[in-house]
Amino acid sequence: MTTFSWILIGSCAFDLVACATCLWIAARLATSRGTTRLGIRSFAEFGAIAAFVIVTKTAACGVLGLQLFGLIFLGYLDVSIVAPAVGLLIFLLHHLRIAGFAKVEYSAPVRGMAMLLLMGAPISFYATFVEPFRLQVEQASVHVERLNTRDATIKIAVLADLQFNEVTAHERRAIEMAMAAKPDIILLPGDVFQGTAREFDEREAAIRELLMPLRAPGGVYLVSGDCDNPSQLRRAIRGTQITLIDNRIVHTRVRGNRVAIGGVELAYNSAGARAMIQELAQVGDNAEVAILLAHRPDVALQPGLPENLDLIVAGHTHGGQVQVPFFGPPITFSRVPRSVGAGGLHRLRDQHIYVSRGVGCERIHAPRIRFLCPPEVSILSLTASQRGR
Repeated sequence: MTTFSWILIGSCAFDLVACATCLWIAARLATSRGTTRLGIRSFAEFGAIAAFVIVTKTAACGVLGLQLFGLIFLGYLDVSIVAPAVGLLIFLLHHLRIAGFAKVEYSAPVRGMAMLLLMGAPISFYATFVEPFRLQVEQASVHVERLNTRDATIKIAVLADLQFNEVTAHERRAIEMAMAAKPDIILLPGDVFQGTAREFDEREAAIRELLMPLRAPGGVYLVSGDCDNPSQLRRAIRGTQITLIDNRIVHTRVRGNRVAIGGVELAYNSAGARAMIQELAQVGDNAEVAILLAHRPDVALQPGLPENLDLIVAGHTHGGQVQVPFFGPPITFSRVPRSVGAGGLHRLRDQHIYVSRGVGCERIHAPRIRFLCPPEVSILSLTASQRGR
């Protein structure tokens, strides 16, 4: 087991002991007050003490060097294991006499709170073992005036953030779903492989075999993402139909239309990236459909971004991986508005931008979860059937 695994186990055990101790103290305090009934006030006291202890421990882990994703993992274990265990303990204490605990009854509101704590287990099970593998095909239509035939439709498949460390049926299914749409162009906004150098060497052939079926009449284009090693990326696509276009513009012809696709390197604010974007704007003035492909959607917030780009395609956010009803994703690791980072087609600064929720999940020290944010294969239809909005 790795050091990080032991940290997770130790943190979870510490939080369980802390919560059980605080609950025991709350029961003792209740009996010392001459009552055998623990109400919502005592429960709130227990919760406040337990929360203080857990937050202090988590802060200490951060000070000692645990990164943000690791801290998020600690919180996730509290929701999925510690909270349900506390809820179960409350029900046991309500009905049984357990050594060391005073026999107290818990009020209906407290038992209701315990029921809510128990819900963390099934929700976490779904978020960990079900939704991350519920691949969906998301479709969106983008109206482009520069298409030179009114009935033409250019179909673009987007495979963002595959982000695997070994090839599984999940990644193969994503490739199959993209190819089933018979796209004219395929775009990959980076974050293909996330693993160690040794894992890449061992699985290079399998990675290339996974990517080999990707082909389209207008081409298959890739930019590098946060977790991509440039050297590994070039090796992975060797012999495939995929072209790496960091800070490059490629020209293709699809259904009688000229299309220019500009790829932005990960450092989207670099001099090379800015020069390529300005060049792409000039291409747009020449009646070519102009598409900007980037890993991070933040490129759309660049000062002076040309207005004549027909579409920006990005990934990176994973839709937040967790979305809260009526609120959206708490975290997107992007400066774009939360509604944009959540995924889908939007207008941002008078530009069409499509942000894919991606195929995979963040790995390494992050919990591999999705909740109300399933993975997607995106199919975009560029059409001239309506005037641009």
